[in-house]
Amino acid sequence: MKFTKDTFSTLALPAGKSEAEVWDDAIPGFGIRLRPHSTQWIFRYRRGGRQRRMTIGAVSAITTAQARDIAARLYARTRLGEDPAGDRAETLARASETFEHALRPYLIHKQAELRLGSFESVNRHLMKHAAPLHRLELAQAAERRRVAALLMKIATSRGPVEARSTKSSLSGFFTWAIGQGLFDGTGIATDPTIGIPNAPINGPRMHMPSDADMVKILRALPEGDFGDIILLLTYTLCRKTEIGSLGWDEVNFGAGLIELPAHRTKSGVARSVPMSAPVRRILERRAQIADGTRGLIFGTGRGGFSGWSKPKRMLDQRAGVSGWTIHDIRRYGSSTMNHEGIALPFVVEAALGHAVGDRISRVYNLATYQEQVRAALELWATRTERLISGELEPEKVLPLRRRKNA
Repeated sequence: MKFTKDTFSTLALPAGKSEAEVWDDAIPGFGIRLRPHSTQWIFRYRRGGRQRRMTIGAVSAITTAQARDIAARLYARTRLGEDPAGDRAETLARASETFEHALRPYLIHKQAELRLGSFESVNRHLMKHAAPLHRLELAQAAERRRVAALLMKIATSRGPVEARSTKSSLSGFFTWAIGQGLFDGTGIATDPTIGIPNAPINGPRMHMPSDADMVKILRALPEGDFGDIILLLTYTLCRKTEIGSLGWDEVNFGAGLIELPAHRTKSGVARSVPMSAPVRRILERRAQIADGTRGLIFGTGRGGFSGWSKPKRMLDQRAGVSGWTIHDIRRYGSSTMNHEGIALPFVVEAALGHAVGDRISRVYNLATYQEQVRAALELWATRTERLISGELEPEKVLPLRRRKNA
């Protein structure tokens, strides 16, 4: 029969059947599927010796004329060798293939490839900073205008350095996804971050807190994890992740060392940080209150300390000091130790976990200067304690500006 708007008054599901199909005489493959609780327009065709079928939509929602027009176009496409059902399946698959969905296997790949610290940075960039892209289809998330707007927002809220780092992580992900064929058929064949200018950085960061600032900061520290971490960072001059994620298996009270494995250092080289007297006291106190259920000293659950921003803002308010970062403590320690001659420059560099000497000298000189670093950190800790107690008057000026024409 040829379907008309009056066709449905004569159609009924045969008794005892749960489904029946009726076909139009005018358009091959155009039909109606009858079920107890639904009636739908359908279209079927053959491709590669196999029969394919598609649901056009409910009879109650699509008029006969509309359904006939759709079926005619589908028929024309099949005669041209196209596969409408396959194309629809591909479209639906891509709709479920979101940025977040594709991100999971990529992060597994990167976790096996990168050191822990580097992976944590990439994971932060893509899981946290790129969160506005997560629910979008992959091709939508890769639109250059959208990515550029995201990076601009990150540069404004978190700074240009973090925006540049996030751009690098996004570039790695998009390049991997293209290589995996995830963008095939979308028209995207190049990394969308290419051509997006980096957020401008006005030279290297030169700010650091003064002695007077550090006195206010250290005297205002709260009790608990954050306060102890800042104290340890000040005494050891370690990076914040090295202390924030410190494990009990990295603390060697017998040798008086914090032993950081290679995957926990920025350089990828294991190093030992000597414990000064106040560092030992803090860690021994923490050991006495530890319940033995966690391998990490700070934080909760499976990870180390996190959520730095809120306690840092509260500390700034209590101390009345702003404009400094936790990483500035390392610059403060290095500059002060060099300025006052607490240790020779190469010993200060070793204390900070930096490579000492040029590339050639590092091939031949494998010394770690462990005892010199121990002595330097003891002197540094003593100076810091005297500063906190008021026994030592803060330095009013500590020159940091570069000489002209230097």
